[in-house]
Amino acid sequence: MFPIQLGQMASLLGGRLIRGNPRTPVRHTVYGGTRYLRDGVVLILHPKQNVQRQLKGLYEKKSAGVIVPQGWQHRIPSSHAVITVPDTNQAMWTLVRWQRAKSKAIFIGITGSAGKTTTKEMTAVIAAQRYRTLKSYANNNLASLLHYHLLRLTPRHQVAVLEMGMASLGNIRKQCLYAKPSIGVVTNVGEAHVGSLGSSLANVVRAKQEMVDGVQPGGTLILNVDDPGTRKLNTRRFRGRILTFGIKHPATVRGSHIQYTKAGMTFRVGGALYQIPTWGHHNVYNALAAITIGRQLGVSVPAIQQALRTFPVPKMRLQRLRGRRQWLLINDAYNANPTSMEAGLGVLRRVAGKGHSVAVLGDMHELGKFTQKGHRDVGRVAANLRPSLLITVGPQAAQIAKAAVTAGYPANQTRSFANHPAKIAAFIYKNVPAGSTLYFKASRKVELERVVKRLR
Repeated sequence: MFPIQLGQMASLLGGRLIRGNPRTPVRHTVYGGTRYLRDGVVLILHPKQNVQRQLKGLYEKKSAGVIVPQGWQHRIPSSHAVITVPDTNQAMWTLVRWQRAKSKAIFIGITGSAGKTTTKEMTAVIAAQRYRTLKSYANNNLASLLHYHLLRLTPRHQVAVLEMGMASLGNIRKQCLYAKPSIGVVTNVGEAHVGSLGSSLANVVRAKQEMVDGVQPGGTLILNVDDPGTRKLNTRRFRGRILTFGIKHPATVRGSHIQYTKAGMTFRVGGALYQIPTWGHHNVYNALAAITIGRQLGVSVPAIQQALRTFPVPKMRLQRLRGRRQWLLINDAYNANPTSMEAGLGVLRRVAGKGHSVAVLGDMHELGKFTQKGHRDVGRVAANLRPSLLITVGPQAAQIAKAAVTAGYPANQTRSFANHPAKIAAFIYKNVPAGSTLYFKASRKVELERVVKRLR
């Protein structure tokens, strides 16, 4: 974090240093957990989350100090300095605001109904070619988790790449309020999480509009020109530069000559050839968004090409795994919505080619009133793309198989299961020939990776 001493921190947070040396330097601050506690690290105690575990950790570890609610100082071991404040949660957010105000880094916010994490990973690798870069961990992308990222800011960071998701309206707005991005990206606007927003696609648009409105005046907004949902965003009041990426329509950064390879995808932007180590047209879109950001940051074309060739593909997002019996397992089971599942079926068809292909598709959650329609739409796409075998997992996903059969897919090539990984794996072992390509996709709660694990 930025340099600060314990006494200065107490003053900043409107608290009192009850115990300890005010000149003690603080190197880092954590909120509500003692796992990373050590000399130089301050713990802001979370009074509503595993209090006994936090207090126990203080007996086992050292710290630069502990920030507690007023009246709690006697519960803290005497080996730790203590700052008391009226509200520890408010103190944490005050420190987050202070961190952001001290930082001169370029902040990039990335949101969208699909592709956020992959685009964030691509962007962070591109930015790191030229700048010291901070990125948000994994897919910890809600406002309630933003402090984990911003408290890691140091004076050395020149770029911060933040994935911004939402569990409700106002979530992205709050993240923008604290992070103040000067570059904002919307990968697409679709049906993901529609059930969390009152079962209305219009509310998904409203949620993503918060990124448009949250980019700092004079900043840059980057949008998917091919995405129908993105075109519903209102940019008339945006005071800054708007850049676009796409394939089908003219764009600031437009991809062409897209091809599948054994290792991923290749495509061109102008005269430059790019490669990414993952499959799917949707991942080309993610790469185009990242290229647009890289250009805005002044990263050279060769550096962007190198970064995209080697970026770390997030786990369980079109992750290639070696299965038994020479199977190729494509683990795309981190999460799902109809758009991403349909894209994944297209990947399966292209990767398997003329070989035996198996689609293992589970329930898609958070679709609200679109639940039945979303699963049936996927079924119709499956019928058109014709995998050799269609396996569904869960009561909602059974609608995928039914819709596929109604659309002309052979009923004897479908099988629907409850979520029993052992039974599903046993069926696959008995019915799927060696050398097949198997694709797995479902919402997070299904934990379809449990089936994948049994097949490796």
